[in-house]
Amino acid sequence: MYSTLNPFMDEVAVGDTEWQLCHSVLNDSRELVIDSRRANTATIFCAYPGATLDGRNFIAQAVQNGCNCILWEEGIDFTYCVENYSFKNLQHYTGLIAAAKAKFPSQAFYSIAVTGTNGKTSISHWLNQAYSFLGYKSAIIGTTGAGIYPNVTDYASTTPDPITLQHLLHDFKQQQVQFLAMEVSSHALSQGRVNGVDFKCAIFTNLTQDHLDYHKTMAGYFAAKKQLFYWTSLEHALINADDLYGAELLNDLRQNNPRLNLISYGIESGDLRADNLHFSSLGISFDLLYQGMKQEIRVTVVGRFNVYNLLAVFATLLVKQVAWEKLAEVALQLKPVTGRMDALIIANKPLVVVDYAHTPDALEKALSTLQEIKHTGKLFCVFGCGGNRDRGKRPQMGRIAAELADEVIITTDNPRDEEPLQIIQDITANLTSSNYQAIIDRAEAIRAALAAAKAGDIVLVAGKGHETYQEIHGVKHHFSDFELVNEILKS
Repeated sequence: MYSTLNPFMDEVAVGDTEWQLCHSVLNDSRELVIDSRRANTATIFCAYPGATLDGRNFIAQAVQNGCNCILWEEGIDFTYCVENYSFKNLQHYTGLIAAAKAKFPSQAFYSIAVTGTNGKTSISHWLNQAYSFLGYKSAIIGTTGAGIYPNVTDYASTTPDPITLQHLLHDFKQQQVQFLAMEVSSHALSQGRVNGVDFKCAIFTNLTQDHLDYHKTMAGYFAAKKQLFYWTSLEHALINADDLYGAELLNDLRQNNPRLNLISYGIESGDLRADNLHFSSLGISFDLLYQGMKQEIRVTVVGRFNVYNLLAVFATLLVKQVAWEKLAEVALQLKPVTGRMDALIIANKPLVVVDYAHTPDALEKALSTLQEIKHTGKLFCVFGCGGNRDRGKRPQMGRIAAELADEVIITTDNPRDEEPLQIIQDITANLTSSNYQAIIDRAEAIRAALAAAKAGDIVLVAGKGHETYQEIHGVKHHFSDFELVNEILKS
């Protein structure tokens, strides 16, 4: 038997001490907070270790601000004379408590979770574009922000903290949202940020090396993603069958979670397939195949990997009874997501593509895509790697760029607290080719690439995509690849 506190995950047993503690605060009118600066007499402060800061170090500040109820992760000596509750895994219970106190707002609409290494943002945006075209009110939460589409407000991470998330969902409920497409990161799953969300449909895009600074191994990374597909509320799972981990996940779910409605998709295999693909600088066309039916799809986005993203979108629409015949019409409405293979096409200028590719797989796919549509010209690549992130992927990305591009300029991304030159040295450590140069200043690197490129050439500016800042030593400076490229091309 399991708690009504958590109807979405079979984790909280009735006899569990933490479950009993949760119920101690459920009927309390005070608001949950995890930021001690917001703590006061009208709040309950949740203190647990995070990825960069330990909330327990701020209990004194919360108490000083007037907060007299603390939920805290065990492992410290609690010496404060206020109401308090000790938890073994408070991080995973915070979202559940927040959801219960808000009356589980996500039950009011159809929630779609999108997980995987690449493609989450494009799929989430295209689902919102599709639902808007079909006349529904939809919302989005992800890398580019959150809000009722297309009005999106930026947040600090792909998946907000559990309390902020439940406030967002409550706001969506109040505004009568009908569909939510939400990016769900492996960090969010591991840290319990989405606990208490009533996901009905989950999409698995792919799995390639990323976040190993956090998960340590690919097995750990995959295990974090798999949690989503055992969500108690889940009804449909849509999985990329051409991906090695996607195929493994399909087999696992067929054996261990047979209640799910599984739909696989892909180019080589899957229930929903793309065939007869054609690529150009103007877009993609292919035949969509499903259950003996076939129709032609045309869409003004570029890239083979975007075919997979489109298939995920179509599969999601089909499980919610959107008519098969409507899909081609929907496809014509889909527009590139800012910073996701975002092509700037200007007569007598090089084709410039701004993309968020910041993993080895994403960079390889972006460059391979542009190789497919390149004719007689050169392919340039400008990229860097983020500081304070997985160092193992840096030499991989250097190798990929040098192999697939004709000319490479290696520069900064978001160096954060690392020295840019050290990051560049990591990228170039194993390079033996001579088709690359390093220009530390990102703006100068982009200017150099566009100055060298001619009409008929293609320039990929990779790594930051939609971002409008560059983070250096804890300070975010305004910087937009897209704005700079536009400025240079039009000057």
